[in-house]
Amino acid sequence: MYLALNTAEPLLAGRYGRACLDTVAPLLLLGWGHVGPAFLAQFHTLTHPTPHLEAAAPISEPVPDEAPAPEPPPAPAAALPVAVTKTTRPASGPVLPAALLDAARRIADTHRTEHGTPITAAHLGTRMGIALPVATAALAQL
Repeated sequence: MYLALNTAEPLLAGRYGRACLDTVAPLLLLGWGHVGPAFLAQFHTLTHPTPHLEAAAPISEPVPDEAPAPEPPPAPAAALPVAVTKTTRPASGPVLPAALLDAARRIADTHRTEHGTPITAAHLGTRMGIALPVATAALAQL
């Protein structure tokens, strides 16, 4: 439909060169609509190799033929000492290059001085020309 709308007027006027030029934008949009999602998915794939499952899995011990002895019942809750453990959550998102983080930091600092508010991930992505998930990861790492 967009192709017909863009080329109808030049074709009716006999300006075939203009009609050819006007077909470029709709064809690019149609092509990127099919190719774009797969192309963008390539940017978010794992970039470092993972070990083979056979090498990473520990060798298991053979299972004995007899059942293990039953364990004694657990102690009441009041008798157990309370231990508080601190767990750290691994950083989520991709590891970004230092040059990208430096550029994001400069843009974020400039935005904060100009507007007095922190920059959003969407605005950072627009200013840097990067995808929203990458901008969100950059903002999280700042």
